[in-house]
Amino acid sequence: MIDTATGMRPGERYALENLERTPNFSGFFLDGKYYLGPELMTAVGWLEGQTFIYDELDATGEPVFPDRVAGTLENLTLVLTDGTRLQLHPVPVHVPEDSPGVMQAKGKLHGKTVVITGASSGIGRAAAHAFAEQSTRLVLAARDEKALGEVAEECAARGAEAIAVKTDVTQGDQMRALAEQAAAFGNGRIDIWINNAGVGAVGSFEDTPLEAHEQVLQTDLLGYLRGAHVAWPYFKAQHRGTLINTLSLGSWVAQPYAVAYSASKYGLRGLTEALRGELTDYPDIHVCDIYPAVMDTPGFRDGGNFTGHELTPPPPVYDPHKVAQAMVACALQPRDSTTVGSAATVARVAHFLLPGFARLSGWLTRLGLERSQRAATSTGNLYTPASGERRVEGGWRQTRRTPYGMVAIGAALLVGGVVVARKYSARHK
Repeated sequence: MIDTATGMRPGERYALENLERTPNFSGFFLDGKYYLGPELMTAVGWLEGQTFIYDELDATGEPVFPDRVAGTLENLTLVLTDGTRLQLHPVPVHVPEDSPGVMQAKGKLHGKTVVITGASSGIGRAAAHAFAEQSTRLVLAARDEKALGEVAEECAARGAEAIAVKTDVTQGDQMRALAEQAAAFGNGRIDIWINNAGVGAVGSFEDTPLEAHEQVLQTDLLGYLRGAHVAWPYFKAQHRGTLINTLSLGSWVAQPYAVAYSASKYGLRGLTEALRGELTDYPDIHVCDIYPAVMDTPGFRDGGNFTGHELTPPPPVYDPHKVAQAMVACALQPRDSTTVGSAATVARVAHFLLPGFARLSGWLTRLGLERSQRAATSTGNLYTPASGERRVEGGWRQTRRTPYGMVAIGAALLVGGVVVARKYSARHK
């Protein structure tokens, strides 16, 4: 929001009239930010109310202006800290005569530094491809170094600059190193940070080892907190940045037989809402939650399995590229909450209208597991990367529906339960 006392109007550019007196200020103001040129659309200064903050450094790397305060602005008059008064005037915007193809290649995300955790497979790999097509600078993070190298090559073929950084999100020192390498790669900036790395452990609460529960929490909840914590200083220094978190429909409806996963996803809702509450003075820093339904990724095959039965995802199963597209949409136009897949929307409705839905879900899960093939217990990818080929899709949409697909009955029962609950409520008012 531009302070009306500055005399500036939204969407208009303003430059100083006498550049001989102010060679350091050859750029322009636009929407409360100061840019060196239209081809360098990264703000080097900004207005906090009427105070002009400018990031110019001297030869020793220290701010030219103490505390970076260059002066104040009122009625299109900039008063520098030394008392110099400079007049601003509106300047017309000249649209470059680039071809449509060039303009499309240089979109709003062109050159932005994007960090993606869990980029070796599934949603993270799909997101890497989607952001690569926006000509971004990608920093790809995961534990599987070989798979990361493959993803980096795929992204380069799509028009992005990409580096692979082997990272375990459960390790604070590795997350700090990831942020430092990302900033170095991005010339000091991190524009978008995507927390996406995740693992799972399916099994009854007591049959799942405590260490497995803890590893899920360390990855799916604390890993996101670590990502936000290392990205935050860069966002605050830039006064701009977008944090995108992959949550799930499990953030609204508890998942029996995946207790640590449920605790993580519920916790992430609290984490992100609390972070937004601290951003009242930073309108250009955004926290975006993505709530996918069940996606066709290798996650069900790769995760920890302590049930003694084969695991298959309950239908409907959606294309993970839809989540990647939602992430790009949030990067272009941030919004607090985005659901992907109608089942995720149903889950949110169930959270409010049918509090006992977790019991129904637990019954359906037990029924599905009892009818599934026996399988050995496994820690899966809890502690080490999954073996075999790493891909975006898990191939679940191409397989024949299994007995575990009985969970689909839950959607119909949910609708029926809501109707019954409403009738009962109306009858007893």
